[in-house]
Amino acid sequence: MGQDSILQWVRKLGEKGPRSELELLIQNTPTKKLIDTLNETMTRSEGITFWNYLLLGFVSNSEESRQKRFACVQSFMDGLRCVELSYKQTFDLITRLSQDLSTFPSEQLAWIVEHCVDGMRHGDAKCVGWKDLLPDALTLLLARPRFVVNGIGLDGLEYRNNTVNSIFTMQWPSTILTPIADMLKTMNLSNTELLTVLNKFSGALQELSPMELPALCFQLFSMCNSASQLIMPLLALEKYFHRNFYKRLFSDMSSNSTNFDSIDSFSDNELREAEETILHHLNYCTMYKLNEQNLVIMLRNFSHMPDVVLTPFMLSAIISMTSINRDPESARNSHSILLPFLRNVINHNEEERTLADYSVWYRDTLQRKQVDLQQVLTVLIDQNKEGKDVITPGLVHLVFSLLKSHSPKLHSLAITFLTKFIRKRFIFGQGIIKLVSEWMIVFQDQNQFSECLTLLSVADTFTVSECSKTIETVLEHMQWLSGEQAMRMMNFILPLLKISNRVRDALIDVLCKAMSSSCIQKRRMAIYGFCMILKQLNNSNAARQTSSATSYCTQHSISGYSMMSQSTFGSRSNPQRNFDMLTLEIIGLLRNCLQQQFEIRCTLYENLQRAVELNAKLVVHVLQVIDWHFRSFFDTPPEEDVIDDLDTVFRIRYDSLVSANDEQHMEIQLKDNLGRLIQFVANCLAIFERAPTGYDAREMNRLLNLCVQRMVDNRLPLEDTSPPATHLKCALVWQQMNIIEGIISHLLLSSKPSNEQISHILPLFKMHTKLTENHKALAGASKKAQKQSKHGSNTESSNITMNGVQVKNICPQPENIWDLTILEKLLHLLLDDVVAFAAPEKTVLLRSHQPLVQYVLQIAAKKVQSIRQEPDYKQLTYSKRTLKQLTDITKVIYERCIRRLPELWKDFDMQSSALAAECFMECLRTAHEIYPKKFNEFVKGFDMATLTKNKEAVLVLQDVLDTFMDEYGSDDSICKDEFVAKLPIWLFESLEIMLDHIQYDDRLATDSYTWLLNFCCNFEILNADMGLVHRILFVQRQKTHLGPFFDNIAKQLGSVLGAHNDDVPVDSVGPNLKSLSMVTVESCLQYLYAAIQKQLADVDYFVTKANNLNYKCQIVPESDRIYWRGNLDVMDRSICTQIIHISRTLLALTNVCIPLGASMDGLLKLLIQHYTCMKNLTRHFLSCCSSDSTNTNIRNTKFELLLRDVGKQLPSNIYELINYIEANAIDEEAQQHLKKRKVQAERAKVLRETRMIPKVIMVIEDFNKHIILLSKKAKAQNRLTDYLHFGTMRDFDIKSTDLKAAIERSISDGRNIAVDESHAEEDEDDDAQSCGYPEEVEDEEDEPVQDEPVQVAEKSQRRRRVLSSDSEESQPKRKRGPKPAEKQKNLEEDPPSTSKSVRSKKDKKNPARTSQDKGSSDGEEPPSTSKTVRSKKDKKKPTQAPQEESDGDEQPAKKTRASRTRPSVEVLESDGEEEPAKITRASRTRTSTDIMESDDEEPPSKQQEESSEEVIEDEEQPAKKTRGSRARTSLEEPNGDNEEQSSKKGRETRKPKEPVAKDKPLIRVRLGLLRSGRSGKLD
Repeated sequence: MGQDSILQWVRKLGEKGPRSELELLIQNTPTKKLIDTLNETMTRSEGITFWNYLLLGFVSNSEESRQKRFACVQSFMDGLRCVELSYKQTFDLITRLSQDLSTFPSEQLAWIVEHCVDGMRHGDAKCVGWKDLLPDALTLLLARPRFVVNGIGLDGLEYRNNTVNSIFTMQWPSTILTPIADMLKTMNLSNTELLTVLNKFSGALQELSPMELPALCFQLFSMCNSASQLIMPLLALEKYFHRNFYKRLFSDMSSNSTNFDSIDSFSDNELREAEETILHHLNYCTMYKLNEQNLVIMLRNFSHMPDVVLTPFMLSAIISMTSINRDPESARNSHSILLPFLRNVINHNEEERTLADYSVWYRDTLQRKQVDLQQVLTVLIDQNKEGKDVITPGLVHLVFSLLKSHSPKLHSLAITFLTKFIRKRFIFGQGIIKLVSEWMIVFQDQNQFSECLTLLSVADTFTVSECSKTIETVLEHMQWLSGEQAMRMMNFILPLLKISNRVRDALIDVLCKAMSSSCIQKRRMAIYGFCMILKQLNNSNAARQTSSATSYCTQHSISGYSMMSQSTFGSRSNPQRNFDMLTLEIIGLLRNCLQQQFEIRCTLYENLQRAVELNAKLVVHVLQVIDWHFRSFFDTPPEEDVIDDLDTVFRIRYDSLVSANDEQHMEIQLKDNLGRLIQFVANCLAIFERAPTGYDAREMNRLLNLCVQRMVDNRLPLEDTSPPATHLKCALVWQQMNIIEGIISHLLLSSKPSNEQISHILPLFKMHTKLTENHKALAGASKKAQKQSKHGSNTESSNITMNGVQVKNICPQPENIWDLTILEKLLHLLLDDVVAFAAPEKTVLLRSHQPLVQYVLQIAAKKVQSIRQEPDYKQLTYSKRTLKQLTDITKVIYERCIRRLPELWKDFDMQSSALAAECFMECLRTAHEIYPKKFNEFVKGFDMATLTKNKEAVLVLQDVLDTFMDEYGSDDSICKDEFVAKLPIWLFESLEIMLDHIQYDDRLATDSYTWLLNFCCNFEILNADMGLVHRILFVQRQKTHLGPFFDNIAKQLGSVLGAHNDDVPVDSVGPNLKSLSMVTVESCLQYLYAAIQKQLADVDYFVTKANNLNYKCQIVPESDRIYWRGNLDVMDRSICTQIIHISRTLLALTNVCIPLGASMDGLLKLLIQHYTCMKNLTRHFLSCCSSDSTNTNIRNTKFELLLRDVGKQLPSNIYELINYIEANAIDEEAQQHLKKRKVQAERAKVLRETRMIPKVIMVIEDFNKHIILLSKKAKAQNRLTDYLHFGTMRDFDIKSTDLKAAIERSISDGRNIAVDESHAEEDEDDDAQSCGYPEEVEDEEDEPVQDEPVQVAEKSQRRRRVLSSDSEESQPKRKRGPKPAEKQKNLEEDPPSTSKSVRSKKDKKNPARTSQDKGSSDGEEPPSTSKTVRSKKDKKKPTQAPQEESDGDEQPAKKTRASRTRPSVEVLESDGEEEPAKITRASRTRTSTDIMESDDEEPPSKQQEESSEEVIEDEEQPAKKTRGSRARTSLEEPNGDNEEQSSKKGRETRKPKEPVAKDKPLIRVRLGLLRSGRSGKLD
């Protein structure tokens, strides 16, 4: 049969014939014909049919049939490589073969697998059938028994692992990466294998084209089962898009030119389309696999790596996986935890940008530039504009999350983004504005929402004006919100008034309702709103809405007064008709405020003056309304009835300003402030003079001139201001002072070179000065009267009210009414040589009058300072007018005062110079806080150094300070004279503010540090407040220089305050600061603490960043791992180097005798932070110990050097410091008179001074624990623990039964140690309970009295205190010598050689006493050297008679924490086995008890036991009445050969104890008090 006939017969029998006939046909057909037919039909449409029937015709149980089938399969698979088939044909053919794979023997399946692997190596993208065949074949082989492949016997698992490993190790052709990923996805890989695969793909996809990425990424995302696996392809894709697209894009955005000739590998459009498709696949592949919690747990490893997270692709990828982005309608923002994570990362990035400006070490360790988030957000906005809005909902809600934070920097980022976003995607504007307005109403205590809406309204007014429902909702809420909040909300509506009459009329309607409210705050809000409308009103936006159903309000519904005004002033031929009509409408409403309360009137004057200054066209209408109100305060005939102004009656109606409601004139009613009204009218008249048409203002000018003339001539009668002081008199003085200030404002505003207005200022100021003195006299009299009323029955002081509100002081400090405009004119008048508004000869007297100059400078400083306290609704941050006024004032002060300050204090006076420096400092501080982004522009406004080629302002301040120190640096006036002392402080504060805005790369920053260092080295500071220079020096040092510096400062502190260890040299290697002395040492300590604390915070941040980088090194591809590992090593070395510098500084600080209190607490807090930071660094190295190269890494990172330098020295100093604190917790001088002691106060002081010590010891032990773990894990050649200091155990458990058994075996089976059970429970419940030392046994009465106390050797520990004077020598504190006690009768009868009394530590350290103990075996011990058992009361009272001590009726003295002795008990113990005992919290105190074990002890005599028991019984009862008291028994020493050994051990106790080795029979237990508030007991 031919091939066609075979094909027909196979098809016929396969479709209709029986199966057996088909099998018979296939069996009888030669293999070659079957193969030829198969190859012929593979490319045709009936190829799959023939292949299906052919496989059905093979008999699986026949060996011959199986061999024939295998031959056909071999030919079929070889043919797939030779012919070109469609993907569907290949898939159908392979799928049909896969159905019969289970019938193939293992050897044939192995051949199929090998053939598929060989096909992968060929890399033919058109022949990828192996991707569907290989997984099934491997799965079948996995379950097969052992078989032979290439002569080697393997089981299924071994063969599968070998095949997978060969696939992993082969070089994958880039053309078939996607089929390989599709195949591996179905192979059920383990987590380790999956990580290997993802790592290999991450490196391979860098060579693909953008069009090949989406399909491969879909396979990779489908392959990932956890977030830790997903991050690997995401990082690879981030690298791909950054290298091919975003790097070039950011470079173009940062530069002004673009390289149009560059030839890129891929087009931007292709890359953007590929990115959008990948984000789409990422969203749907992870929607049901991973939740946000899993992603946050993984991404937390990158929380301190903004350069990884805050890239356009990675940010888009994370946002695409948020629930708020997938379903923005139903998901709430509060449910998303990925958005807060991104907000934290953004916050870290902004902190990095700030910290990098103030630390050169931070910049060097960062190894890169910070992420410019504004650029990233701009890129995302541009991409969104193109319609690629896969992440738009999530991106907008991320910005909302930034807006809801509490960081002003994040608020600025969010507002900037929303402003740009709404401009380009205005379709989202209404929804965004609606949400922000709702938050503005709900979160009334947060200002960022109203600020955001205001900026959006200014930036895109048309879009915001379309949000009519939102605006209507806001206007409705303004009626019931507080006045200040309503004014804050109003700011976003005001810009809309220029283009929307409907919004303006609706706002007017709301303000009209608020004007009729009974709440003063609501009416103030209405006044503010009307004045803001008037400020923006002009001809183009003054048209009113017609009376229709669609309008919010009509012109007929506002004011009847304005209708008459419209008919009078408006005509249709008048171009300003609409403006005049609406202006009169609003002013008519404001006119009613002139009859209301004092606060309403003052608010009206302030806001209406601002409106007139910004909109001069209002002045005519305002003068018309204010004229009659102004005239009502003066009693004088009209101008037409006056013949001569000199004889005209002119009086001020003070009863219209203030009145009293009672006969004592204590309940007053303030009605108006004429001074503010005069200043307001003067401003209006000054503006009106520019175009004096439309109104007759002559009468107002006449009244002001009369007022000036009468006051200058002293013909204006003033109210009585003589004592006794009343509330009414004080208020009248206040009003008169404000009137004079208002008149001076009028004179300044109306002054011209041709008139005499300026000449009247000086007499008016003298009158103002006299009123100020009268006010001070009244204030003094009122204080005396209040003091007398407290002792007497007078109740007038309780009835002092102002406008119905009770006040405490009837004479408060009056407030000056001058604004910045008036102050600027005054400063020009007093400081400039020539002014445009006055003749030079008329200003000479003013400029030479010192009190006037001083007063103006003082008021200017206060007014500039008050700008910082202005409410939020004024939004001065965006006020260009206020910034200009502030710049002009600063320019006058700088040019005329600061630059010539040495001449000013020599030729004029020091007080004026100091006040000028204060005013300059306040100007700088206000600009620094209100206009931080425009500060450099502000400096350029007053410092013309770049134009005039003069010295810059910073250098000018430095020269002035040098001159001042040369003249006054060694003068006593720098401490005694107020203004001489304050002048350099204000100059230093100004210098600090200016240096804060100088960039680190500016040459001026380095020069300034050099000047500061030279200043501190050359000048000795006598004024403690000038220690501020050290803070500036430390900040500039960190900003501009690297390397050790602060350890030198700490050593100099040691030379000033003294050192604990005199053997350690304290001579500084660096520059010697003469400014560092006893006067400035306290402030210098605090500034040094702040600098070190900042360094430790930076190091701790970088330790966390190093942990993140270590995680990244583990997941990046092998090709990138070396690079990132190198970056990690560099960062680790930098961290260790910085900690070494910090540790050496702390090493020097802990050797300084720092006074107890805040300074010592600051040092202890630094030590806690330091050891916490080193513990975190140790944990970082623990996480890096995953390879054999850890040893080398630790050495390379200088961590071993760090331990070698401070591992033992710093803890030793800390323990010395602890002893110093304990010794100085209670001053010995307070204990001289026992009857005057305040035990509770001493106890509280001890607890306060020592509360940080347990925490310090805890962090040291915690650090040591982690070092031990690291040493074990690293397996270093030199164990890291060799560099550690084995600290004294100060908080521990004691096996009470073991201790008791040891004591009993060493003395006697009948000896017991009395235990106070009640206090044991009390101490366990209260950790802060104080404990005293055990009571010692009283001496016998018949012991001869010792006239002199026993001499005790000085302790080796130096206890220092801060010297009270320079002449006082530094001496360590000493303990008082114990009072000689009497011997007990029972002890006198016993051989002295067998008695060993309880001795204090001082006794053990005294060699004289030890030698006496050794020589007392003859039975007669000298009284002066007897080792007696004495109570602590005897030690504290050396002059008390021993007969009084033995009196049984007297109670023992209470034990307090003030006790400084630390008794020790040495007990010799046998080597017998001890019974197990319960472990109890025996002691949390910090004294020491030495228990020495020995084998050769003899029990004491029975007589000794009885005597000791009697003493214990006598002392037990009173001891229970004393808190923390303990009974102490005398422990005896064995006879014989142990006597010499005991004496030797007694001598050795003088030396510090080293940790005892395990093979020595010595147990050292510390029971001393560390004043931690914890007590312990022995069971």
